Amino acid sequence: MNEHNNTSAYFQLFLAMAIVGSTIVISKLIADTFPTFFGTSLTLIIALIGITPLYLYHNKKNKITPTKSDWKYLVLQSLTGVVLFRVLSFYGLKMTSPVDAGIITSTTPAIIALIAMFLLKERISRNMWIGIVFAILGVSIINLFTDVHNSVESVNNKFLGNLIIIFAVVCEALFTIFRKKTPNIPAIHGSFHIIWIGLLLSVPFAFLDIDYSALRNYSFNDFLPILYYGVFGSVIAFFLWFDGVSKVSASVAGLFTGVMPVSAVILSFLLLNETIEWYHIIGIGLVLMGIYFGSKKGKRKV
Repeated sequence: MNEHNNTSAYFQLFLAMAIVGSTIVISKLIADTFPTFFGTSLTLIIALIGITPLYLYHNKKNKITPTKSDWKYLVLQSLTGVVLFRVLSFYGLKMTSPVDAGIITSTTPAIIALIAMFLLKERISRNMWIGIVFAILGVSIINLFTDVHNSVESVNNKFLGNLIIIFAVVCEALFTIFRKKTPNIPAIHGSFHIIWIGLLLSVPFAFLDIDYSALRNYSFNDFLPILYYGVFGSVIAFFLWFDGVSKVSASVAGLFTGVMPVSAVILSFLLLNETIEWYHIIGIGLVLMGIYFGSKKGKRKV
């Protein structure tokens, strides 16, 4: 791959994860307003409405028929990266803060790299290891100095919420790994399929989850986070991530997930008035250094 293609892929991955990081903050707003599966289904309905015209246009020009193997991995992508990531994020954010959730997502690069070693047999370069160490160091500093008393939740609820977010991170890592298994599916096609599959998987639970008596109490403003998540967090982010991941290794793509906590922390401050401390800044800087080193080509594999 030439340098221009690398730069293009890095920009797509960076922007995709910046948007995903913003959805952590948006998810907090959704989780505080809507039942979990109902909120998940609403975001997917908006996403499906937004992406269907694009899919029909591109499929008319370049008709792609997924193979049996493709369908298997598309379902796995939808289950992990669409349904479970959303559901676990919504549940976790009912008990923890978006800043803490954003910090926890910084572990995604290490998880992706390790899973890629076993499932994709990818070898990790020295620069990649350096990048992973920087990213983990950034997370460790933030976790070490984070004041748990800033949260209104009890310590036990906060711990459980953080644990649920960790499972959401594992699902996001698996989503990236499974994407590498469908290299012949274009970004628009793949995004369309995992969205409608995700909607089919979540709708039955939404009917059980919904509080019908509360429907008349929702205002237009309550649905704005749903609209943002559906359009930006699903259609645009999925397209950028699908296209970018197809151009680089899973380990390199994994490092760009370090942008998630940076975006989440900054937007938590801007939108939710949460405090950004000096250790957040240092941690964010280390995460960005990790992305820099991880995206550099290394000559030696370890």
